Amino acid sequence: MNQRVAARPSEGRFGQGMSLEWQQLKTALRDGLSRGQYDLWVATLEFQRVEHDELVVGCKNGLHTNWVKNELEERLLRLAQKQLPRLKSIKYEISAPPVAPNSDSGSGLSGPNPRQIAIQDVIGSPKAKFNPRFTFEQFVVGPCNQFAYAASMAVAASQHHYNQSVYLLADPGLGKSHLAHAVGNRLWTQQPDAKVRYVTAEQFTNEMISCLKGDRMESFKRKYREDCDVLLLEKLEFLSGKNKIQSELMFTLDELLDRGKRVICTGNASPKDIPRLNNDLRSRLSGVLVAPIDRPDFGTRVAIISRKAGYEQVKLPMDVAEFLAQEVAGDIRQLESCLIGTIAKSNIMHIPITIGLAQEVVRSMLDYLPKLSAEHILQAVCAGFQVSIEDLRSPARTKQIALARHLGMYLCRQYTSESLSNIGKTFSRSHSSVAYALKKMKNEVAAKNSNIKRQLEHISQRLETRCLF
Repeated sequence: MNQRVAARPSEGRFGQGMSLEWQQLKTALRDGLSRGQYDLWVATLEFQRVEHDELVVGCKNGLHTNWVKNELEERLLRLAQKQLPRLKSIKYEISAPPVAPNSDSGSGLSGPNPRQIAIQDVIGSPKAKFNPRFTFEQFVVGPCNQFAYAASMAVAASQHHYNQSVYLLADPGLGKSHLAHAVGNRLWTQQPDAKVRYVTAEQFTNEMISCLKGDRMESFKRKYREDCDVLLLEKLEFLSGKNKIQSELMFTLDELLDRGKRVICTGNASPKDIPRLNNDLRSRLSGVLVAPIDRPDFGTRVAIISRKAGYEQVKLPMDVAEFLAQEVAGDIRQLESCLIGTIAKSNIMHIPITIGLAQEVVRSMLDYLPKLSAEHILQAVCAGFQVSIEDLRSPARTKQIALARHLGMYLCRQYTSESLSNIGKTFSRSHSSVAYALKKMKNEVAAKNSNIKRQLEHISQRLETRCLF
């Protein structure tokens, strides 16, 4: 069982001051891998620590762990033993993301130490660094994303005054970050004097907290309000419940949009559906053009696979592309992971790419994902509603928490074979409470409540695709 742990300070030979050795080891693993394979599987591999005769490495998730164990473990251990001969085995852990502050309400702001964010990060170069692979030319356009693509192109070109701001709405892995970076890359090449700010909502939050603690708020405001022509803000839902950050963002958007500047935001929920978003910010965002991105249809998935194979300089048989597109209907990252896995196995075993090979890879990759349980659903509901497990299990009956609780019980009934009593135990509720929740949710679904329908679809998609990366 992989244990999720927070990233630790490095220890041992590859530890503090030894990042060069770890990087050299990863570079040595590049032999025999394509560029995409290295970026996906090796570049994201993290050193955790050395425990006696065991090297502990961090992977992004179970799929990542499975691939490294099957395809790289022997080489990885052999290379590590050259630097630490006593090593006998490798242990894998799921690397947890950095812990971010849950809320900024009240006076007790929590966050990074002011020294953790350097001054140059606050008042530095307006030009952000964008992923060079994420361009408009590399984006595969289909019915699912055509409007979002056109809206992003218009912002980059600044063609229409009513397209100065766009909100890209999509579930994880469907291409909203690709479009945000594509805007940045286009501006950087065609409007090099434009002051472009790219930041995630979490980075915006941490930077603001650091500036508050370091008495540098004027620099922060100048950076995002005055010294900014284009703001690219990702993962807006992170701001749920963070009232002071929301207020600062609202004033920033007011300033930028009133001055005719351009703004692109991304999120996995519409502004009106993000919980604990203050009314002023919600109102300001209501004037932004919302451009949804849906899951790609079969034809678009085939085109995505073919484009990715071309990037990897691999001649992919059309029947294999169609097989992958048919079998992997989740998010684009999952689709590309299965393609890269197929290419990797072909290279390593020196065999041609066939449907049979693709079947083996898809089966091993997708079957490795854990079966859905009530706990999985509980976590997905918490992520979707921005509430805690303790909230769902508490006596609290606020509208938001009650809806999340009822929806979670309904999904448990839909996706698992758990009894009503066991579902009740998951949510610290009685059998009769679960029965009431199920009846209520069935009535809401039958009445075609649009809000309930959106929430159900959003969380169901997260459960079905597991949001791999």
